[in-house]
Amino acid sequence: MVAAPAPKLMIKREDGQYRELEWDRELITIGRDGANNIVIDHPLASRRHARLERTADGFAVRDLESTNGTFVNQERVEGLCHLHNQDQIIIADTVISFQDPEATIKGVLPPELLRAVREELRVDSRTKEIYLKGAILQPSLTVKEFQLLEMLYNRRGQVISKDEIARQVWDYEVFDYNAIDALVYRLRQRIEPDPAHPRYLVTQRGFGYKLVTTPEPLPA
Repeated sequence: MVAAPAPKLMIKREDGQYRELEWDRELITIGRDGANNIVIDHPLASRRHARLERTADGFAVRDLESTNGTFVNQERVEGLCHLHNQDQIIIADTVISFQDPEATIKGVLPPELLRAVREELRVDSRTKEIYLKGAILQPSLTVKEFQLLEMLYNRRGQVISKDEIARQVWDYEVFDYNAIDALVYRLRQRIEPDPAHPRYLVTQRGFGYKLVTTPEPLPA
């Protein structure tokens, strides 16, 4: 008797890492801990995040009460969720595409799906590191540049006034706004692909600045 072919798992990370894995065991564990079969070293992933299981009805993914959830085709799952060909499991910055062993058509991961669950720009306050599209920004920002970016990141999507920036970054009640403009200029030089047309650190004229970590894609 010929054994049925094993399913394939196509694993794609935010930083462009890509690999294929054969589902050749009953259980496959996923999480941030290095003991997992699929390790996702991302702060949004729990140490024991999810588990792939063979069941009597086929193949499934089980969320292990993770903090930030496990998604199948952008829908958050509770407990066990059975998988179908080309289903996409999303955990932190990783998309795992399930390929049924009987299927012959391979799909391409749509970029809009990846954008829905990831940030292009991320600030790690613990390590004082900045990630742009998965890569650590080098060299490091200055202290004031980091303080400004960290404050905006912690309230990303919100408009922060220059007065508040002065109080938080310099601890001054009254401040020369030219220094803030100069700091914003220097920070844009470090994080923006085109500082003259910022995508992340956006000016809200008359109000202040806001940080956008999942901007619209650049035109082709």
